[in-house]
Amino acid sequence: MDTRQRTELTGKVALITGGSSGIGAATAHLLAQEGAAVVVNYRSNEAAAYQVVEEIRAQGGTAVALQADVTRADEVDRMAAAAQEEVGPVDILIANAAGVDSRTARPGPLLKAPREQALHVVEAQLNAFLNPVHALVPGMTERGGGAVVAVGASLSRRSPEGFGALSMSKAALEAAARTLAREVGPAGVRVNLVAPGLILSSLASRVPEKVRTDNANRTAVKRNGTPLDVAESIAFLVSDRSSYLTGGYFLVDGGTAML
Repeated sequence: MDTRQRTELTGKVALITGGSSGIGAATAHLLAQEGAAVVVNYRSNEAAAYQVVEEIRAQGGTAVALQADVTRADEVDRMAAAAQEEVGPVDILIANAAGVDSRTARPGPLLKAPREQALHVVEAQLNAFLNPVHALVPGMTERGGGAVVAVGASLSRRSPEGFGALSMSKAALEAAARTLAREVGPAGVRVNLVAPGLILSSLASRVPEKVRTDNANRTAVKRNGTPLDVAESIAFLVSDRSSYLTGGYFLVDGGTAML
């Protein structure tokens, strides 16, 4: 684990949806190292979420784990209230959870997959973003500042065969984040989106080795990404180092898109 100690986010509270593993967990660790109190949201993996919290606390950070299905507005509202009570008003939202299990987000060719299945993937992704936004961003605008980072995917601008529904959902997320950035910018709230390529997280363990090797060879840097690669981008975007950046789409794909 990276043990750097920076203080740029001291006094800030960050909530990470889907924070129990992968990109979410790496982001929780990194933001805590930079001084933020972090709220690790999880839907069902309680043990993993509390492990992240205990690791952060062991490093001297502040963290709590809160359960909520981010596709359900009532659960997100309850989580937001609990977060404020336990660690204070949320200044930073990392909308990392996609709202749907990755195993059901690849229904196959659009003309062969049931329409309801594809639409479910899109709806789940939008709810996973909009529910936390509705619960937390009004408070940021009232306080005159805040930062939101949505975690999308490079699939929003390319559609490999069989990934149509996931591609549509990430494109919808991109549009929602860009629209929100325009609406809340005057109130001092910045909104950006990171778009990772293939990231070697626990989910990538289901990806065949040949696919991972081929993907690494298609990048400019000849390796697959890690959760920390994405977390570093997120940490930059929520810090004052990026105070003039909003409405942005930031590829984290090792240069794949330019090749």
